[in-house]
Amino acid sequence: EARQKAMKISAGDQVEAPPFFFQKPAHGAIVDASSGGNARVAYPPKTAALEFELELVVALKKGGRGVAVADAADLIFGCALGVDLTRRDLQNAAKQARRPWDAAKGFDDSAPCGALLRGPPPGSDAVLELRTNGEVRQTCSVGDMIYGVPEIIHHLSREVTLEAGDVIFTGTPAGVGPVVPGDAVLCEATAADGSEALPVCAFVVGEVAAGASEAAPDRAPLVPASDPV
Repeated sequence: EARQKAMKISAGDQVEAPPFFFQKPAHGAIVDASSGGNARVAYPPKTAALEFELELVVALKKGGRGVAVADAADLIFGCALGVDLTRRDLQNAAKQARRPWDAAKGFDDSAPCGALLRGPPPGSDAVLELRTNGEVRQTCSVGDMIYGVPEIIHHLSREVTLEAGDVIFTGTPAGVGPVVPGDAVLCEATAADGSEALPVCAFVVGEVAAGASEAAPDRAPLVPASDPV
């Protein structure tokens, strides 16, 4: 889980704790959110607090175990923008009860992802931004990550064997917050020269899924993700 320079530490600094990892389902979690806002993500059941987390996503073309930092870039197929959707109320309850919080992170449509751009991650000065209904909610540069992508791959490969086709979400900056049915989410990555660093990730939060908590929030006015305010 990447933390940011807001904590006065950044990539290359010495930190006491290694990155922390969790898993989402291999099937059903990822949603193709590369269609300019036409993608729809179902509001999941059993939550009244669905929250977004903007993340740089890395897809692997080959795997390994105990991968050295210097060799990690050889495993990368491409990168994308993604959103780690989280049932925050379930997560908080699980933490308080000292129980696993897999269900808070792993559910249908929990990982909307834009199109992959083949090649290495964007440069450290590339800016990642998430908007809901046109309002900027999260922003950071790639260089704000404490652990760079090679370090994340290295640490993860020491816990599990990585495989070709694995997708790694690399952590979120400050500013996470709630979404409700009807909200439009737009994620963009901009290079230092103003060009697009990664394809957009855009989706609309759909209606509450069958079996959802009766406490789920009401539908909000729809603002197309393709119309930034």
